[in-house]
Amino acid sequence: MEETGLSDSEIAFINKHKHENASQLILKAAQFKRLDIKKLAAQIISRQKAAKKLPDWYANEKLIFPPALSVEQCSSEATARFKASLISGETLLDITGGMGVDCFYMSRNFKAAHYFEMQENVAATAEYNFRQLGAETITVHAANSLAALKAENIPADWIYADPARRNEQREKVVLLSDCTPDIVSNQEILFENTPNILLKTSPLLDIDLASRELKNLKEVYTIGYEQECKELLFVLDKNHKSEGFTIKVRILDDQGAAFKSLDFDRETERNARVTYSAPIHYLYEPHAAVLKAGAFRTICERYAVSKLAVNSQLYTSESLAANFPGRSFKITAICKPDMREISKHIGGDKANLTTRNFPAKTEELRKKWKLKEGGEHYLFATTLSDNAKVVIVTTKATI
Repeated sequence: MEETGLSDSEIAFINKHKHENASQLILKAAQFKRLDIKKLAAQIISRQKAAKKLPDWYANEKLIFPPALSVEQCSSEATARFKASLISGETLLDITGGMGVDCFYMSRNFKAAHYFEMQENVAATAEYNFRQLGAETITVHAANSLAALKAENIPADWIYADPARRNEQREKVVLLSDCTPDIVSNQEILFENTPNILLKTSPLLDIDLASRELKNLKEVYTIGYEQECKELLFVLDKNHKSEGFTIKVRILDDQGAAFKSLDFDRETERNARVTYSAPIHYLYEPHAAVLKAGAFRTICERYAVSKLAVNSQLYTSESLAANFPGRSFKITAICKPDMREISKHIGGDKANLTTRNFPAKTEELRKKWKLKEGGEHYLFATTLSDNAKVVIVTTKATI
């Protein structure tokens, strides 16, 4: 593969201008002779995208970054570190390559790792970056991973795959079998090389639909980071013969450690006892990863909370529920969805607003009520079990 890298003068330019508007730099390109300003501007844009998401990589001034869209779509360091905590062994095969963030962190738990990427320029950049990062155990292959596995058995403890969620027409796909590479059709080939597969997908994928496509599905992780569900992880175990699988919600901190967790299965969810109540003293908003997992009934039993209504996905309790997997609030008032009433309880026209099972969108209500965003109050416009439309005024609960 062709050698890649940045010259000292290019690194110096990027460091000097890394906080500037890259588009403005391109307009001034004539001022910077002997430098490819478009190339360097692209690096600056990508680095700006990576500053928070990939702090370790951002700190290494020698690394080459892919286009900004690829940085937006790649795993964050937090989620990559978490995935690395799940797997270990002698050999890892990463069959979907890409930027290589996941492969880099996971490789630390293996004696050897093989990275496969069909695009030669992407593979060359990854190989260069791995060297700069000191990842000496990773072997880069600019090749079709499935073709390589069909041609020659490569024994591994784990295979990792992050298939592309777009087809040849660049349209988003819904079925796992429509992703590239097609893990569903090639699962037997993968299991000939490994007993364990870790599959990453978009959080938009339907878990139950995917579970019907996959064999030997042991676990599904819904990964929460900050306020979003970032990704789904499917763990396939060749020796797992049961049709059932465990769903594991993990909410991560910046280092990729789970500080809130919830494990359950579909049978547990179906059988969980649910109680309903008007808002009492505390209000709970489940994390997006909990909602994606579908633990709507399970959290009632686990945390001794009641639902406000069947479709609201907001919960309440008399006493504060410890370690609730989401945000916890102290209720200060319940009022009609009228700004004159609301303003009495928030002392002005500033508050954070969320709508759940309410016949108006958040932005519509903000505009109607002339409500500014921010402040210490959190408003929840929702529908109660008796169909009453209310606004619940809260502040963040303290333990």
